[in-house]
Formats: sequence, structure tokens, C-alpha cells
Amino acid sequence: MNGMRLQRIELQKVIFEGEIWLVDFPLEEDPTQFYKRPVIVLNVDFPDILSTKVTKHVPRKADPFDTPIRFWKDANLDFPSIARVSKTIPLKHSDFRKFIGIAHIDDLMKIQEEYTEFFFNNF
Repeated sequence: MNGMRLQRIELQKVIFEGEIWLVDFPLEEDPTQFYKRPVIVLNVDFPDILSTKVTKHVPRKADPFDTPIRFWKDANLDFPSIARVSKTIPLKHSDFRKFIGIAHIDDLMKIQEEYTEFFFNNF
């Protein structure tokens, strides 16, 4: 079943909350330049898909919103990973390249809680 779902998503590029995708992520210093990186989808509200940057680097002490992904293997990530909640941005459907996996519900809920706190503290 999971293999069939993966095929369906890849063929139709249907994107759902909680999924992890490889995307073209804009560089902060030059948003016209992109690099491929994984993201966790927090909300799908076309044309925007609210997405949190995922990295294999350790949490930064200066950023309390760097959130470890506890179930990174279950999510089909290759390395222990961190959700950089402060690097959550809206992406376009066309930025999404390849389906990776689905975040464990506990990780997704923690990341969404952190994003809510981040959003209300900074905007």
C-alpha cells in the first residue's frame, strides 16, 4: 500500500500536511537562488504550502525553535534531523520535487506547536 501511495503522490504531486518533501528552497541571502533540501509540510493552503526547513545539523543554541525530529528514521530521513522552525516559509507547488516520507504525528505536532509559538512571538 505505501509503495502505491508513493507512486500516486509522485505522479500527481499531491501534497499533504505532515509530509516530507525534497524541494527547491530559496537561499536567504539571494531568494532567486535555490538549493534542494527536505521540508516538512505544516499547512497546505494553495497557492502557498507552509513548509519548515529540515537539516541534519545540530540544534543551534541561539535558536530555541530548532526542534529535533525524534522519529527521523520512520519519516524516511537519512540522518538524525532538526526542523528549523524559524525557517518556515510558504513555498509554491512547483518548488516540490520528490516525496520523501511522512512525519510521525508526535514530531509533526511538536513542530506545529513550536511554529505557533514562534509566529506569535515574532509577528
